[in-house]
Amino acid sequence: MTWEVGSVRGVRRDPERLEVQMLLRHAPLRGARVLDVGCGDGRLTRRIAGVAQSVVGVDPDAGQIERAKRLSPVRVRGKIRFQVGRAETLRFPDQSFHAVIFSWSL
Repeated sequence: MTWEVGSVRGVRRDPERLEVQMLLRHAPLRGARVLDVGCGDGRLTRRIAGVAQSVVGVDPDAGQIERAKRLSPVRVRGKIRFQVGRAETLRFPDQSFHAVIFSWSL
């Protein structure tokens, strides 16, 4: 990856755009079932839903999950499911997802 003068400005305004570009370059997300752990308000989840088959966003903060649901545009709502949960206690059957993303969370 190369940086150009002024490129940091774009990252500050829309860091998810660059992140999704990098993910698509290195991970098979197109048409995939994706789990976004620590999804917060769903900014990255919504972006991934534009290319994935489906995305489940999980976050321990119920307020963030409600915000994520409100902010999701109608065009991707059928592809996204948000739920309150912690990474340590997720209960999904094996092979539920093609990819798991854990980004901007500690």
